[in-house]
Amino acid sequence: MKLFTTPVSVVAGDLLKPLCKPEEVLFLDIETTGLSPSKAQIYLIGALTFHADSGWMLRQWFADRLSAEAEILKDFFSLAASRRLLIHYNGDRFDLPFLKRCAAQYGIRPPFAAQKSLDLYRVARRLRKLFPTEHVKQQSMEHFLGISREDHLQGADLIPVYQDWLLTNAPDLLQTLRLHNQEDVLSLPALLSLLSYRDFFSGSFECMQPKVEESRLSFPFRSAVSLPKPVSCRLSSFDLSALEDCLTLTVPVYRGAFLHYFKNYRDYYFLPMENRAIHKSVAEFVDRSMRVKASAKTAYTVREGLFIPLPGQAEALQEASPGLLFFRRSHQDKTLYTELCPPLLSDCCFRLTYLHSVLKEGGVLSS
Repeated sequence: MKLFTTPVSVVAGDLLKPLCKPEEVLFLDIETTGLSPSKAQIYLIGALTFHADSGWMLRQWFADRLSAEAEILKDFFSLAASRRLLIHYNGDRFDLPFLKRCAAQYGIRPPFAAQKSLDLYRVARRLRKLFPTEHVKQQSMEHFLGISREDHLQGADLIPVYQDWLLTNAPDLLQTLRLHNQEDVLSLPALLSLLSYRDFFSGSFECMQPKVEESRLSFPFRSAVSLPKPVSCRLSSFDLSALEDCLTLTVPVYRGAFLHYFKNYRDYYFLPMENRAIHKSVAEFVDRSMRVKASAKTAYTVREGLFIPLPGQAEALQEASPGLLFFRRSHQDKTLYTELCPPLLSDCCFRLTYLHSVLKEGGVLSS
């Protein structure tokens, strides 16, 4: 086994503060010869820890022979046992299960049961619709956040490099292996800024003054959280953009005649000449030749004006704003609309519920 210890400079104080003290955290990443612990092994473990007397230290345990796996596991677990929080990227699905399975083969018990785990990949994956990247792999998110790195290889690219090193012990090959692992580990503190997107969109917002244009409506909001990089995306028919502490939801506005359907259509009569339905208590005063019993398709009243579409959580909007009426373009129309009017624009509760409904329907917030 070879152990490399390197003092490093890490700026993570503000990002770590809500999670734990610096001396309680361990950032980790492993390199393996394959994806299955039963057929492959760990040849490199990287860990970043803070020490009151020496600051941030990067440790890399390198298996300089195939039989060194148990040795690097024991030494790594000895350090990890003193930490309360493990932070990684896709570690819940790969690194931690791999470490456990490999350790079990040697009868070694990992200390993970008593520790908390924070997988930054899972944070990014839940919010993937927000990011302008093809996927949310670690290097993609580093690029989005402006985190620079020398190494651009993938883990699979390093397997033949390690196999060549076992045959040659070439220093440049070892440097290639260490550099990839080092940059994966050292980018983790900066990737903590992904948590700001989680906190931004799941947190509370202050309503700002809405703006109505000819064919669109902008709902601006302000958050107590500020984002490191702007994001924007389209969620169904809604446009979302966030810059620093400001979020803007842009909604299409439609002008025309929309139909409000009554739920208990059997209590209504339809007036063909007037193209509307009226309640039976009023219809008894209308000439029989001018009215017919309404059906589910004809129990409506027509409203002309400006309308906005409602997200899928329409019932929540009605709870937030009692008296809110739903409209459709036709009986077959699955999209619900409501009339755009001054009381609605001044209703902050409606706007906040509208925003959260859009975020939930778009998969930005979990239901």
